[in-house]
Amino acid sequence: MELGDEPKDVMVLNALSKGKSDEKSIAKMTGLSMFDVIGTIERLIARGLAIREEKKGFFGKKIKIRLTEKGFKELQERRYELEQKWQRMVNLANNGNTQELQRYAENNRSWILPMMMFGIIDMMMFMSMLSLMGLAMNHFVPEGMESSVPSEGMEGMEGGDQGSDVGDFGDLGDISF
Repeated sequence: MELGDEPKDVMVLNALSKGKSDEKSIAKMTGLSMFDVIGTIERLIARGLAIREEKKGFFGKKIKIRLTEKGFKELQERRYELEQKWQRMVNLANNGNTQELQRYAENNRSWILPMMMFGIIDMMMFMSMLSLMGLAMNHFVPEGMESSVPSEGMEGMEGGDQGSDVGDFGDLGDISF
């Protein structure tokens, strides 16, 4: 998978790596629709990045999805690439290159949400960038997902509460999401 592939793939890989093993819990963590989650899982299984296992439980069979070793490696590669994208945005902002920052951010818009899920984005820096570009957060959150910016997977955020899964961004005053 190249970084140009679906951000949904990376989001589902991340959810699987955090122990989510069924479509419902993956959809809840990622904010994706069940339709998107099921399609993404099928794509990941076809590529050998995940497998579906049948477990026998007390109440019958249970289907679990888990990452393969190949899936874990893929996830680490995507994380590294996303970190590089974020660093490029930070460098453009620090250099005051607003036009190139806006162009780069627009071209990588679909990767902002996965960056948030991985905890790569420093939210204070991102808000500063948005302000610099004259944009609001909702400009970078895909349509239909405005209210479901993932609350899990945000624990690595710089400047945030490391122990919280809630994704509390503090008092942002009159900033529009």
